[in-house]
Amino acid sequence: MSISAQGKPAPKFTSVYTSLKTTCRDFDGSNGSDGYSICKGPGGYQVRIYYSAASTHINAERKGKDDNFPLATASVGFDWGKTKLEWRLANGKPFAVIIRIPKYAEPADGEYYGKVNGQELVVSGLLGFEDLRTKVDAKTVGANALAREAADSAYLSKN
Repeated sequence: MSISAQGKPAPKFTSVYTSLKTTCRDFDGSNGSDGYSICKGPGGYQVRIYYSAASTHINAERKGKDDNFPLATASVGFDWGKTKLEWRLANGKPFAVIIRIPKYAEPADGEYYGKVNGQELVVSGLLGFEDLRTKVDAKTVGANALAREAADSAYLSKN
């Protein structure tokens, strides 16, 4: 067992993954509202995917609670069925999510989104780590490791 600088046992960081293609259930909207999807997550979390005028919103939430943690917003044409979420865990408890989403150029007049011009990894904190929000350009060498490092560093700075 390793010891942190504060003299506490160092946390064990791990990842688990959620495929938005295989773990989601679709629900029809009612009374004029749009449909949405709920996807399974670890440690009492789930993912809600819903739509607004021109956007797809992907949020984590705790089952049965009012907590809502925005993960990503993309154009309504974003194919989230090809997406996997990486949940970062410390000692088996989720504290952050990493998701790969498109990067967009500046939109033309009257448009909500520009053309896709790359991808980025968005790192978002969960309960107790809501201020964690960072991005890593997917073209960066070691982008996945850098995203994990950002999440883990945020955890260590609070504990």
